[in-house]
Formats: sequence, C-alpha cells, structure tokens
Amino acid sequence: MSETYLVGIDLALSSVRVTAYDWNGDVALSGTADIAEQSPAGWERAVREAAVFLPRARIVVSTIGTSGTVVTVDEYGNPIFEPRWYYETEPEQADELLDLDTVQELSSKGLSLSAASPLAKVLALRERNPDRFDDVEWILSPATWLLYRLRYPTGRRWTDLETDWTNALKFGADITRSAPDWFEPLFDAVDVPLDLLPAIRRPGTTVGHAESEFAADVGLRDAELYHGLTDGNASVLASGCLYPGDCSIVCGSTSVVKYVSETIEPHDALYYHRHPIEGYLPGAAFDTGVVLRWLCEQVLDIRQERGLELARAVDSDDEPRVYLQGNRSPFFDPGMGTTLLDLWPDDERSIGETRGRLVRGLVSSIALSEYTYFPILEEHFGEAVDRIHLVSGGEPAGDDPFSWWNTLRASIWDREVLKMEPRTTVGPLIPAALTASVYEDVDEASEQLLRVNGKVRADDDLREEYEPVKRRFASEWRLIADLYEDLK
Repeated sequence: MSETYLVGIDLALSSVRVTAYDWNGDVALSGTADIAEQSPAGWERAVREAAVFLPRARIVVSTIGTSGTVVTVDEYGNPIFEPRWYYETEPEQADELLDLDTVQELSSKGLSLSAASPLAKVLALRERNPDRFDDVEWILSPATWLLYRLRYPTGRRWTDLETDWTNALKFGADITRSAPDWFEPLFDAVDVPLDLLPAIRRPGTTVGHAESEFAADVGLRDAELYHGLTDGNASVLASGCLYPGDCSIVCGSTSVVKYVSETIEPHDALYYHRHPIEGYLPGAAFDTGVVLRWLCEQVLDIRQERGLELARAVDSDDEPRVYLQGNRSPFFDPGMGTTLLDLWPDDERSIGETRGRLVRGLVSSIALSEYTYFPILEEHFGEAVDRIHLVSGGEPAGDDPFSWWNTLRASIWDREVLKMEPRTTVGPLIPAALTASVYEDVDEASEQLLRVNGKVRADDDLREEYEPVKRRFASEWRLIADLYEDLK
C-alpha cells in the first residue's frame, strides 16, 4: 500500500494549525502560525508560515473554520469585503429577520436567528455598500474559501462551488431534509439570490485536486481536497462523538455540550447540527473559561493556574454560589450577568484565601452548569447519558490545577469521564478519509485517528458533598434569570 497522509488545516480566529497524520493516526508533521491580519491575504500568509512539506505520497486534505463568519468574493475568488466575524452583530438587520413569518418555521428545523447570524451581516453589507455588493459572486465560510483557494489557480473563475452542511447551517440551511439545502423562503423574503450561495453537500464530499500556485507553495500540489467542518463540529468528532448516545463536552473559552441523536426534537436549551456522518448533534454552548480568565486576570490579578491552586484549598461548603451569565444557552438573555451570592466581608481571611474562595465558587458553578444538560438530554431523548468524552486541559490522573478541576467535574457529573487528546484537526479528516476509502468504516477511522488519554476518576467525598447542590442548582439558576427579567 502506497503511503497516505491526512492533512487537517484549522483556520482559527487568531492562528492557523496544519497537522499531517499517517495512516496510524500518528503526527507526521505539524506547523502553526499566528494570523497577523484578519483578511484572506492574512490567512494565506499564516497558512504559508504553518505549511508542512511531506514526502511524495497520496495526500488527503480537509479544513476547519469558524462557524458563522462571512467571506464575500468575486468570480475569481478575490475578496469584496473584509470578513465579518462570527462574534460581530447587526441588531437592526436581525430585527428585520426576526419579524419574518418564515423565521418560526426555520426555528422548528433547529436554527434560531440572532444579531450574530451571517444573514444579518450580509444584509448590512448590502444596505451600506450596494454598489460593491453587486460585485459579490459567492458568500462563503472560511473553511470553504480555503478549499477553493487551494483548488483554483489565480485567474480561473470559481464555478460550481459547494460547501458542507455544518458550515452552511448558520447561513440559513434546512438540515431536516434528507439532503440538506438552503431554506428558500427565508432568502426569498429578504431578496438574497440563492445563486450567491454554494450548493450544500455532506462533510467529506470530494472538492477536487489542489491546482493553485498557492497549493504548490504550501506543499499541497495535486492533493485531494474534501469538504470540512466548523470548528465546533471538528472538536466534536475529535472528541469521539460518533454514534447515537455519545456525549461530549469541549472546554475552552466556552463549554460546548454535544450529543448524538437520531432525530431532531426541538428544545429551548438546544440547537442542532446535522451530524457529519449520521444523525444529528443537539447541543449548547455557554461562556465559561472566558469568565474564569476574566475573574483571575482582570479582577484578582492572578494567573488562572494560580487561581485554581487557591480554589483547591477551599472546602466545598465554604464556597460562594455563582450563576453564569445567560447571554448564551440556556437563557439567551443578554441582560443576565454572571451573579455571585453569599459574599461576606471577612478580615480574618488572607488575600489568598479570599481569592481562592471566589475562584472555587466559579469553577464549581461551571461544572454544575455543564451538569444541568445531562438530565435535559436524558429526559428529552429517553436514553441514559452515562459516559462523557471530555476535551480540556490537564491529565486524567494529573496533580496540576487543571487536572484537579477535571476531578471536580467528574465528581459533580457522577458519570464515567474519558479524557480525550485534543486533536481538532482530526475532526474533518474522519469523513474525508471515509470518502477517500483510506479506512473501511467509522470504527477503523476512529481507532486509528482518535486518542483517549484515560479516565478521569471522581472523588467520592466530593460526589457526596455536591449531590444536594446539583439537585437544586438548575432551579436556582432559573430564579436568577427571572430576577434579571423582573429588574428590567
């Protein structure tokens, strides 16, 4: 068998990572580079800096990009506007969208529109720059843009473009169809022609071969290109969420909870993706790590690691109760801030003890907030959620502060917790490798490409101490949300 390499390119917010894996899933080469300029030209420069150069072999390539970022190009792939990032908002255009009769129908299909929705940004670009908008030939996601930048040589028209259904979702895709497609009534209502959008295909669908000069410059001439995934979906596959009943939590700036279901069953606290391989991905994402970083660095003036060290020395019955902000799931209330209760001035505590108490309250609250989704999923889908695939810092049996936090999580969750190696670039390569017949089936692909670091052991004493707390936490969190509503 000739040598085959699988290359994943992660075009993230501030950096690019390129990782090449051999058939066994071992890293052959890897490169990273910061993105100095947020533009397609800046992305290209970062890919060039992160490029890996493999020996002559069969090379399978797929890409990852941020979900909900808008890239507009002309017929030759040249940018018309600067990218509009997933976190940027257009409230006025969102209000226009939310007034449409079609929005409720789209919501029932698993997609809710907001001020951060790509279509709101597209409408804003058109309203503010109508003449320039006339030059837009394609509206793309970053992952799709990068694939076609590798595909087409300079000066060749970009024709017959396609995108994967994970990157299409937030733009306005109906993922409930057997073959997902654009939700035409929505685009008709705002007069956005569907021919500005690429056709929707399954992740891992063949794009073609890399023929551009750019591809040659980064060591990928003639590589096979396959449609990729959003960053969230890539993390989910890399965490091992492959079959119905699988559940994962990816912890970073946010905590992203994902579950594999066979059907779509709408729920206020869940949004849906079509699973890249089979079924659906109900899930939620809420701000967690970013709140911890803010508390430690901006308020307490300490590193996160130091904050967790101090928190570790605090008893569970001595922590204040913290309730996370509700701007994202489960409340979607931008007016609900992170709330701290049971804060009493105490001159007898040292500065370190006071800092540790605040951090302990927050990290326990984060674990409790993550836990609230397990009963929701179990009740909604009628299946026990008894194993969690965790992607986070720390080690399964480590003694560092982040490993202690994982132990706290496992104790509060009271479920088997598998600590997964964070291999985001593997995510889009699983469906790509299946299409390319690199592996016979999902089992073989996951066995070769995924890595389990080990089990995170719960602390029996902590499990018992938090049992009454977690039974009432969800209702208390709801009371805080209602209080904010009453105070408006």
